[in-house]
Amino acid sequence: MSQFQPFRGLRYTPAAGPLSELLAPPYDVITPAQQRALEERNPRNSVRLENAGGGEGRYAGVDALLKQWQSEGALARDATPMLYVYEQRFTEDGREYLRKAVLAAVEAQPWEEGAVKPHEYTMSGPKEDRLKLLQATGVQLSPVFMIARDRAGMLTAFIESTVASREPDVLGTSIDGDSHRLWAIESGTYEMRQLAPLLAESFYIADGHHRYETAVNYRDWRAASEVLGPSHPARFAMSAIVVASDPGLVIRPIHRMVPREAPSDWMDRLGDAFAVAHVKLVRGEAERSDELISLLDGADAVAINLNPGQVHRLRRTGSPLRGSIPQGMSDEWAAIAPNVLRYGVLEPLWGISDDDLRAGAVVYSHDCDEVLEFLDDNPHAVAFLLNPVSIESVISLADKGERMPQKSTFFHPKLGTGLVFNPLDA
Repeated sequence: MSQFQPFRGLRYTPAAGPLSELLAPPYDVITPAQQRALEERNPRNSVRLENAGGGEGRYAGVDALLKQWQSEGALARDATPMLYVYEQRFTEDGREYLRKAVLAAVEAQPWEEGAVKPHEYTMSGPKEDRLKLLQATGVQLSPVFMIARDRAGMLTAFIESTVASREPDVLGTSIDGDSHRLWAIESGTYEMRQLAPLLAESFYIADGHHRYETAVNYRDWRAASEVLGPSHPARFAMSAIVVASDPGLVIRPIHRMVPREAPSDWMDRLGDAFAVAHVKLVRGEAERSDELISLLDGADAVAINLNPGQVHRLRRTGSPLRGSIPQGMSDEWAAIAPNVLRYGVLEPLWGISDDDLRAGAVVYSHDCDEVLEFLDDNPHAVAFLLNPVSIESVISLADKGERMPQKSTFFHPKLGTGLVFNPLDA
């Protein structure tokens, strides 16, 4: 069982400027061009905290900025512990979605405790960077994205009653056009009793595995030199909890690009694990991405450039994949699209191993247009478009303790950074 509690958030004041000028994405999806655009929007944009440049000195620089902005009145701490209802409105494939969450401090526990469950593996580099930043500032800058089943319906009821009760405290539009609204709710015994059924639920990490593991490492770092009481803020990770049935939970697939030519005998190497069909595209250049994505219906992957300039649909036949699937993993784990490609295609065709993947043998993108641009720049490369992993598989495999490979899911859109920060002093 993982505890959660309200926290005294640190938030932008009107003196900082409109929220639309201050929001940023999480650090791990910010491009250099986007970084410049965000910094130009407002000199206090949260990107200067979340993704600061400047080598090792940047961590102390972020701490200095936080202190400066507070002294200038651009940031202010909430006087009492709050829960924050957060709503994102966005468009995906021409359809409008609404995703709702409660921002709370969730107890940071090692994975072995089992109350908070990962679904993907992580890399060490980002965790080291995030830990240094947290050690320097003592402030969590962006939330972990979590999912909970909410079988009693109390989280949903809490969110809906809050949204219906009044206008949001702050709202803004981020640089990507998404709408963000936030309600701050002073939270005591009554509010926490409403949400008590959540204590019986597991929490699943949708996005932010690095941030959560950093919170655990920071807790241990602090506990080595001081006594942390059971409700000390340093024991917790700022998290956005979304109900698993929320219709705004959108998972994009993450496509794979291999910057190498396909072997001439690629068909033989696939064996009889796939039925392979050559497809001729009929739409114009402007509709090429849509046509390629439509080919995934009923297929396990769409391959581009296995033969130069050609497109093929790959569909599993039921025969075993040629790669060496790890022993002890379930059929459900082996059947998700990233693993079908990893063990059914990448390993048989190029001998790509987990070590090769960690070394950068494959390039990733959740955007089909970016895939096509990569192929234009690398005409001998091969690309594979995949279907998304379902939320049901995310939860089911996490319950089994079977993690997906890195870059298996892309929960869209990312949570906004800059709505609220979480200082970890007592």
